[in-house]
Amino acid sequence: MDQPIDQCLDTFWQGEFTLRPAPPDPPAPALPELAPDLAALLAPLYRHLTE
Repeated sequence: MDQPIDQCLDTFWQGEFTLRPAPPDPPAPALPELAPDLAALLAPLYRHLTE
């Protein structure tokens, strides 16, 4: 940048700005079909990874 920021603010926001729709919610895991202990172990990790 060759100019101080206060001298180029009028052109700073020129360009395209497109809002995108929010991504769809992730599918629910099929954890209940697994062994109950394994489902209980994996559920917090799955929620963390899909946030």
